[in-house]
Amino acid sequence: MSFKKMRLSILYLSLIAILIVSGCSNDKTSSETTESISASASGNVYQWGDNKFEEQVRNAVKGETIKIGFLPPAASEHYDAFEHAANTMMNELSDRFGVKFEFEMAAPGNFQSVESQVSTIENWTSLGFDAILVCSAGDFDSMNAVYEKAIEHDTMIYLFNMPAELWDESKLKAVSVISYNNDYQSGFQVGQYAAEKLGGKGDILLVWGLPGHWSASRKHGFQKAISEYPDMKIVGEQRGDYRRDKGMQATENLLLAHPKVDLIYGENEEMAMGAVQAVEGLGLKLWNGKEGIMVIGADGLKSGFESIRQGKLTATVDVGTVDMGRELIKSVFMHQYLGYSIPKVQNVPTVIVDKGNVDIREAYMDWALGTELKE
Repeated sequence: MSFKKMRLSILYLSLIAILIVSGCSNDKTSSETTESISASASGNVYQWGDNKFEEQVRNAVKGETIKIGFLPPAASEHYDAFEHAANTMMNELSDRFGVKFEFEMAAPGNFQSVESQVSTIENWTSLGFDAILVCSAGDFDSMNAVYEKAIEHDTMIYLFNMPAELWDESKLKAVSVISYNNDYQSGFQVGQYAAEKLGGKGDILLVWGLPGHWSASRKHGFQKAISEYPDMKIVGEQRGDYRRDKGMQATENLLLAHPKVDLIYGENEEMAMGAVQAVEGLGLKLWNGKEGIMVIGADGLKSGFESIRQGKLTATVDVGTVDMGRELIKSVFMHQYLGYSIPKVQNVPTVIVDKGNVDIREAYMDWALGTELKE
């Protein structure tokens, strides 16, 4: 038995023994007490067990240091938000249970470079990382083999922001996929929202990302949503490769051929904001709630929220970036250090964001972005 597996077994058995001695009960009142809000020594308040639970977990984990690698497909505002969201949970677990974290982020130098990601996984595995959090454009079967090799060396793999519905769940080698309640990666939600606002009628332009599982899933969802509305038609489509400048160029090309469209759907928020720039640059009118061109994105970025507030971007889908970042860290802790089984696929809630609720979503994002990992 490896050291890590032996350590997990000891911690798991210790926690069970502690809980038994503590007189755990299935009684409803006892359960409610355990789940009540409690204040930690730092003065922060959390809704996850009470002070007694906190003490017992501290005794079980004994100040362990958890070494985690964070591996997105690119360096961007979106993945920066993930990292800061992870900080919020790492700080919470440190405050409450005395665990420590070493957290390292590495993004490929070339956008979505799978080779670079594989090399990083192999390096972190050789260095004895406890867990690696991965979001990759790599081929499913090829990456599965990489993940399986890492897990054999006791480095656990957790995927995030991935369209798990595209794959056979039973074949996933990662411990868990922490993604979002997506209805086809948010595309379905965009289609539903646009149909409602446009009364089920309109010409549509698509500004799309690189070929791969994200673009395939989002397009499937969008097409499914508008299929219920025969008067909503896609009249043009061009790649923007997930970049704002390329999104603007693609939109300019499309608008020159189709200047009287009703909706531009940018598959991610960067491309959608590039589309906004193109509409303004060509002197066309953006949606004001009654007329103009609607521009909708997806991700839920701070910059996107600001654009919505300014009346430029019409709406976006907040895919639960903050919640995914937090659940990643909580899953590592509960599975590897408390011995819990966790679902193979975990989906966080998503929400369409427009002027009506942008303040709430931005406040949540601001909290995460303002959080740094404590030393």
